[in-house]
Amino acid sequence: MRVWERKGYRVEEKLFDHDLHEFDVVKDGEVIATITPADLEDMQRIIEALDAGEDVNGWEDGMGNTIYIPE
Repeated sequence: MRVWERKGYRVEEKLFDHDLHEFDVVKDGEVIATITPADLEDMQRIIEALDAGEDVNGWEDGMGNTIYIPE
């Protein structure tokens, strides 16, 4: 599983449902959000965005919540 480092937090990929993976947003050792993609295409879009260096602050977590990363 992959990890993407960002300023002040990191995103950790983890197994979820067979080929579908979730993404934990971790700040100071604590999971503050979990991004749950709807399907494999959505998961691929998330990975591409993370690979491109995008910040997850303001993203939806897949459950209708907006991710907010406190400073």
